[in-house]
Amino acid sequence: MNAAFADVTLPLWLVVSQWTLLFALGFLIIVMYRQASFLQQLKDQGSEREGLSIGKKAPAFDYTPVNRSTSASARFEPKGTWSLLVFADPDCVSCQNTLLALERLAPQLEQTMRVLVVTSAEPAQIGAIDAFRTASVAISRIRSDMPSRLYRTRVNPFGYLIDPEGMIRARGIVADESSIRKLVRKGDRHSVNVEFTVS
Repeated sequence: MNAAFADVTLPLWLVVSQWTLLFALGFLIIVMYRQASFLQQLKDQGSEREGLSIGKKAPAFDYTPVNRSTSASARFEPKGTWSLLVFADPDCVSCQNTLLALERLAPQLEQTMRVLVVTSAEPAQIGAIDAFRTASVAISRIRSDMPSRLYRTRVNPFGYLIDPEGMIRARGIVADESSIRKLVRKGDRHSVNVEFTVS
């Protein structure tokens, strides 16, 4: 009787665990699909209206370097060189993908421009995410109200291409390597030239 009970209980437990795993995977797929749909909706319905307009002067701001040898406060002055400014947060899955893409593109980008990733997250949050903790691109902390107040940016990851005169030349969601390349190439007509090799 005990053997029969064991024979019935074990397969039932396996079936329940498999269904539980299936539902968990289904939930994760739905979450990822919703995030992708949200980003696509922003792109289709007005990501071009997000943030400061092209042709506007990019505001300067104070920041604290996170992954550099110094942690002293610094100031971002848009003038002097081309800049790729990316707003991102560690809790955002798309932002993590952006950091990984920037790791691959940074050697080419940094020959022509400075690349700065800014976040309002706490140091513990930044350090908890591999893509942010191990990034070689410059990551800096800003006050939490700064993006919405100065750059009118409400979604992440969002990037700006700023020319040496401090003017915004391109902007948009930069959720992957393709969108970063597209943003940078929008500046071609303004004399920025980044040669991307096929990897």
